[in-house]
Amino acid sequence: YRIATLLPSATELVSELGLADSIVCTSHECDWPAEVVELPRVTSCNIPKYLDQKAIDQFVKNSVKNNRPIYDVNVNLLRELKVSHIITQGICDVCAVSPDLIETNLRGNQCFVSSQIKIVSLCGTTIKGIFEDFKTLSKLFNKEEFGESILKAAENRLENLTNNFSKSETVLMLEWIDPPYIGGHWVPEQIKAAGFNCAVGGRGDKSRMISWQEIIKIDPDYIGLIACGGNLEQNQEYVDILSEMKILKKLKAVRKKNIVAFDANKYFSRPTLRVIDGVEILQNNFSGKN
Repeated sequence: YRIATLLPSATELVSELGLADSIVCTSHECDWPAEVVELPRVTSCNIPKYLDQKAIDQFVKNSVKNNRPIYDVNVNLLRELKVSHIITQGICDVCAVSPDLIETNLRGNQCFVSSQIKIVSLCGTTIKGIFEDFKTLSKLFNKEEFGESILKAAENRLENLTNNFSKSETVLMLEWIDPPYIGGHWVPEQIKAAGFNCAVGGRGDKSRMISWQEIIKIDPDYIGLIACGGNLEQNQEYVDILSEMKILKKLKAVRKKNIVAFDANKYFSRPTLRVIDGVEILQNNFSGKN
């Protein structure tokens, strides 16, 4: 196999199957596992660097409105590398190269690449959906037995975490703060599996904008910062910002210092098996607080 993975979660799932050595190029955002970091990057992002969250949000909205691509694909590099499989996603055009962009660049009028290339779009929006995507890849690359053993271990671990304890407190996870967006897709499931009540949203729901007034009305017990694309350090900066916002000073989570930063890239933003690690991290960070 000569695999091109065009989003970080695809790179992670393919690598989980023991096929990291078969990956010949990745997206500009792929950073795990370590052996893929130095591979050629076949995608690039058109969002200008150093924009703040508000400016990024506006840039994305304008791009979608005017049908301008947020990402580009280096089709010439794909040809040179003679890829046999391209793995992308169909969940969110903001998060990765979408199937429509792949088809436009690869199989449009210019026919840059052979029709023999297999293009697979991952589409899991729930934890079960992530498992199904993993099964799809396992079957595609003739790793069904190995993949099944990995999934079984993941399912058992999730079940054990879910049965670990239950608390009545509410958790609000924010994946953006200017403007605020709630965590969607599998994040509400992560909260529930960790033993808490999800303040807003349910299993598989898309992330959506929420007002500070709504958040004040909800008054969650805990707030987690999982800004999309952000690591632990970056999300800690957003915690500091929220903690100082006058409009939020009466929130329970603010008064009790129950606002916590998480490494979104590793455990919450990407549809990989590491979302189960995210469940455990939620338990460890919130279960001992009062």
